[in-house]
Amino acid sequence: LRDELRDAAAACDRVKHIIRDLKVFARNSERDAAGPINVHHVLELSMRMAQNEIRHRARLLKSLDNVSAVHGNEARLGQVFLNLLVNAAQAIEDGNADGNEIRVIARTGREGHVEVEISDTGSGITAENLPHIFDPFYSTKFAGSGLGLASVVGVVRSHHGALCAASEVGK
Repeated sequence: LRDELRDAAAACDRVKHIIRDLKVFARNSERDAAGPINVHHVLELSMRMAQNEIRHRARLLKSLDNVSAVHGNEARLGQVFLNLLVNAAQAIEDGNADGNEIRVIARTGREGHVEVEISDTGSGITAENLPHIFDPFYSTKFAGSGLGLASVVGVVRSHHGALCAASEVGK
């Protein structure tokens, strides 16, 4: 009984953290407000929120260099990172978490811009599908709407950023 109560308390604690993190993404009065964003903070929130999708599929590895703040909307940028992390997790079959990884890297690029890279050890995307993954309503998932990556592109562009993807089948 003590083990079950301990598990229930741990689950309640996880829910409390998820709800707190969701509040960042769902602030009504500040939803469209723009300002300086701490990229590490937003990445950490997004990784915590995606952890339930990730933990049974892969190890989450991160390398977060000291990067400057970016100007934009914290909630919308958090949605971008969360969507990319969930997509990375869903590209990996459930059950071999120790054998797979999702890697999150934040660094300053050659031109001084902040770069965030999210990669996974999923099965990869075919060469014919890769050019279409950001198209609205395009999905390689059986139950996918095809709107996730299309909305990600819109948010990134509205923040004066760029998005690219690279993949090979089996990598």
